[in-house]
Amino acid sequence: MTDVVCRCGAYKFPHRQFGGRCSLQNWVDRFYSPQRSDCDSCINFADEGCQVVDGLEQPAHCPELRAYIKYESITLYGGTRRLMDRAQRKK
Repeated sequence: MTDVVCRCGAYKFPHRQFGGRCSLQNWVDRFYSPQRSDCDSCINFADEGCQVVDGLEQPAHCPELRAYIKYESITLYGGTRRLMDRAQRKK
């Protein structure tokens, strides 16, 4: 999942993943699978579905997304960074 181009609704053109106003939701939607053990054992997995994918939780609360950002040493900017910072303080 090292595709750095994102096509979420933040911009009208393909852009760098996690940059500026880029939505974290795009990554979660692409990563999620009910058969994936990381998803099946996640705190956001309930009633055979992901609460983040269903819009009940913020993408910033996805543990696998946090692990991916940390593992890949991704530097976040703009609104994406503020979302992750806020989510970190709440936990």
